[in-house]
Amino acid sequence: MFNISTNFAVRPLVVAIWAVFLAMPMGAKFSEAYGQEASSPPSAGVEEVAQETELASDSIFARAWSGGVVVFVSLLSLVILSVLSWAVVIAKFVHLNKLTKCNDKFIKSFWESRSLNELNGRLSEHPYSPVKEVFRTGYSELVRGSQLREQAGSHELAFHAAVENLGRALNKARTFERKRMEKFLPILATVASAAPFIGLFGTVWGIMGAFEGIAQSGSASLAAVAPGISEALIATAFGLAAAIPAVIGFNMANARIRQISSFVDGFSADFINIVERYLVMDRSKGGQPSSTTL
Repeated sequence: MFNISTNFAVRPLVVAIWAVFLAMPMGAKFSEAYGQEASSPPSAGVEEVAQETELASDSIFARAWSGGVVVFVSLLSLVILSVLSWAVVIAKFVHLNKLTKCNDKFIKSFWESRSLNELNGRLSEHPYSPVKEVFRTGYSELVRGSQLREQAGSHELAFHAAVENLGRALNKARTFERKRMEKFLPILATVASAAPFIGLFGTVWGIMGAFEGIAQSGSASLAAVAPGISEALIATAFGLAAAIPAVIGFNMANARIRQISSFVDGFSADFINIVERYLVMDRSKGGQPSSTTL
């Protein structure tokens, strides 16, 4: 089963963390540029200009902290969700690419095998793949169907029961494998839908604090309003930055999963066709084959 293990997802997680924190100096440069525009007029003293420059050079987290605890917690939550979604996206695409290669390898071995019994004896040589698991389930049901045909009194009834049981077993296996491939996708869906609202909540709360500060100071000038609003809008920017990659990753992963599922469905149809062909040929001869003859 697909798990984000140490060998599989730690590297993508480190890359995602590195990418997020690499963007922080860019935010600091933006803050510095903004601080230069909103700095004190030329008549201000040297100490006030130095304080403005020091505040402007703070990181995005420091500016968010100055906007209030709620804004800071919202921003920190969005960073965690962004790192988690990037880790899931990278790990999921690595996993799906591996499944595609393993499927192709198993299909090639399937058509090159002389019998299903021979391929079943070499299953341990093939790594995990949805096609392999579907074949394993179908072959096990085929063996049980052979035992049923040997004990049944009516060959016609046993034939139809074996084919129907095989079809149901393959459908169940395909559904299970699709659920496996869709594991961790709800994380991307949750981040894509919740991150903008978390960012908006932090922004609204920060703007409320900014207007309270205006009411207490009695000054409604742009110089008094802009810093608080800009600090609050940081949460909205981070919310969108977390949601957009999650939406894109979710849609692309779903497309790849549908592609692999269609591939598995085609293999399942080929498997049933081969089994039915052998069963019909053997029934025309009046025999009761075992699975080793397939």
